[in-house]
Amino acid sequence: MNKVKYTEWIDSYVDGEMDKAARKNFEAELSANRDLALEFNLEQDLRSALMQDEIIDFRAKCIEAQNEIKLSERKVVKIVHITRKYWYAVASVLLITLIVGGALIFNPGGYSPEKLFNMYYKSGETIGLSRSGNVDMAEALRYFSKNDFQTADKLFDEILMIDPNNFAVVYYSGISNIELKDYAKAILMFEAIIKNGDNLYTENADWYLGLSYLAAEKINEAENLFTRIASMPTHHYNDEATSILEKIEKSEKNKKLLNNLLFLILPF
Repeated sequence: MNKVKYTEWIDSYVDGEMDKAARKNFEAELSANRDLALEFNLEQDLRSALMQDEIIDFRAKCIEAQNEIKLSERKVVKIVHITRKYWYAVASVLLITLIVGGALIFNPGGYSPEKLFNMYYKSGETIGLSRSGNVDMAEALRYFSKNDFQTADKLFDEILMIDPNNFAVVYYSGISNIELKDYAKAILMFEAIIKNGDNLYTENADWYLGLSYLAAEKINEAENLFTRIASMPTHHYNDEATSILEKIEKSEKNKKLLNNLLFLILPF
C-alpha cells in the first residue's frame, strides 16, 4: 500500500468512517506494518499540533473579544457619566433661568443708577426764571432757557466770581452741569446750597444732589440722602425719595437672589 493509500486509510480510521471489521483489519495492520505505524503517528501528531494552534488562536480571539467588550463598557460608562453630569448642569441652568425669569417678571428690578436717574430726572424743570438782577444774570438765564447750557454755565461762573453767595446762580449752574453731564461740578454746586442752610433752593438742591450722586454712581451717598428726604414728611420730594429708595432696595434683593442662584451651578 503506497503512502497516498496510507493517508486515505488513516483518515478513514481517524474520522470514524470504517465499519467494525475494517477497523479491526486496520488495527492489525497498524501493529504489523512499520510504515503504516509511522504514518499514523505522524498524522496524529500533525492533528494534535493543528488542534493546539486552533485552541491558541481561539483563546487569543476570545481574549481580544473580551478586551474589546471591556473597552466598550468603559466607553459606555464614561459617556453615561459625562452625559449624566451634562444633564445635571443643563437641568440646573434651566431651573435657575426659570426661577430668575419668574422673579424678574413678578418682581421687576434691575434698576441701575443710570436707569434710576433717567426715570426721575426731568430736564427743563426750573424754579420760576427771574430776569431781575444785573445784565449778566439776565443774559445767563436767557441762554439757560434756550437749553444752551454750556454758554449759560460759563456766564454763571463769571457771576459767581464776583458774587459767590448768589444761590440762584449756584442752583442753575448745578442744573446746567447735570445737563452737561459734569456731575462732579453739579454735586459741588448743590452741596454748597445745602451747606448754606435754609433758602429758596434747599429742597430742590437736596433732590438734584441725590440724582447727581446716582449719575456719578455714588450709590451710598445717594441712598443716604434719599433716606434723609424720605424721613421728612413735609419735604417737597418726600414721595419721590421714598419711591426711588424702594426701587434701590428691590434691585439689591434681585441682585442677591441672582448671585445665590448662580452660585448653585458653579460646581458644573
